[in-house]
This record gives sequence, C-alpha cells and structure tokens, in this order.
Amino acid sequence: MPHTRTAVDRTLAALRAVRRRGPAAHPLGAIAAQAALPLPAGRRPAPSGPHEAARRTPHGPLDPARAPHLFSAFPRGPQAPACLGAAAVRAALIGLQARTGHIALAYVPLLEGVPLRVHAEQALGPHQDSLLAAPRAALEALWRAPLATDASGWVIQAALAGPAPADAHLARLHAQGYAISATPVRGHDVVAAPVWRGAAVAGAVSLLVRHAELGGRPTRHRLAAEVMDTAAAVGRRLACAGAHRPPG
Repeated sequence: MPHTRTAVDRTLAALRAVRRRGPAAHPLGAIAAQAALPLPAGRRPAPSGPHEAARRTPHGPLDPARAPHLFSAFPRGPQAPACLGAAAVRAALIGLQARTGHIALAYVPLLEGVPLRVHAEQALGPHQDSLLAAPRAALEALWRAPLATDASGWVIQAALAGPAPADAHLARLHAQGYAISATPVRGHDVVAAPVWRGAAVAGAVSLLVRHAELGGRPTRHRLAAEVMDTAAAVGRRLACAGAHRPPG
C-alpha cells in the first residue's frame, strides 16, 4: 500500500519503536523520539490509570510493547522454529486468502488513549486493485480504527473482557469465538477471530468479504471456521516463537 507518512505509517512507526525498546512500559516522549514522531501537545505519559488497568485482562497482561508480535522479526537461533515473525503470519494469511478467495488481514491492538485495532499484515490476492480503489477515508478506517468499529475490534474487546463479559454482546462473541459485521469499506463485511499468544490476546485475523458473497448461514459458518483455524495457527506460532526468544 503506497503511503507517505500517513496516520497508519505513524502508528506502525510507533509500534515498531515500542517493540525495539522491549517488553516494558515506556514514556510516550521516548517512543515518539525513537519513531521520529512529534509528541502531541498536552500528551503526557501516565504511570497509572484506566489505560494501565486496561492492559491487564482476566486472561493476563496485554501491553502495547507486546502487541507488535504479529509482525515482529523474532531473533533466530539454532533451536528457533521456522515459524517466526511477519513472514509466518503473512504465509498464514496467504493460505487463508487462497482457500476462501477473500482478502485476509491481521490486526494488533493498541491500547494507548482510545483503544485501537491497527492493521499489521495482509493477503489481498486478486482483490488488491478493487480494494485500494475505495475512498481514502474508508481505507484509513479499515487499516486503523477504534475497537468498537467492527468485528475485527469486537473480538479483541471480547477477549479483553475475560471469559464472562458483563456486556451481553461481548459475551456472545466470546462464546462463539468469532464475529461478523459490516466494515468501513462500503459493500464489504468482515469475519474475525481473536489471536491468542499464550494467555494474552495478541490481535485478530479477519476476512474481508463482499456482502453479496457472504451468503447464508452455511457459508458464514464455513468462513468463520477458516478464520478461527487460521487465528489459532497464528497464535500457536506466536507462542512457539515466544518460547524460543532469548531472555531479555
């Protein structure tokens, strides 16, 4: 996707800066400096508060420093498995795209400020040109938007809420393991499932489907099963990679 320092580029630069600094809480100023980004006026890192609490879920911690694992280049070693980093995630998405014929995407959560889902990897297949012809605002919202925007964020919200969410909508999504909704791109729906890295939610795998092609319940269930299987495979790879990371 051709970008020239768009909001998406700035977000990804910040995520990569957090990854390079390691799995810990870091001042916003330090992250902005490492990513060569301006720190918005009035923004100050808060050592505690609602966002700090949001990073700890009933399933375990979810820290922005760990979110970029979906597209990290994990260090390799003699015992490191082949299923590491962005290439493995991308390969899983390519497989999902090939099996279903639809656009496959991966998102990571960013929980600073308004909780977001941020695009990390994709397999567009033959749909690339038609997707990128969509209005810029719709694409920006597809790549980066609040968790409440669509199913790709809902499944992360449901995972963050724990095994028994108080919200009935999130409880239903948690129980069924996937969500389906409209998307910011007109005429397209999304089928999404959460990616677990051990005990913490690491993101979501999503399938972007033209509304006319989503079909009835059997088609929806088949696509949901494909997405959940891919999300589970990505989660196993992330857990496998984490087990082989050298101590920090």
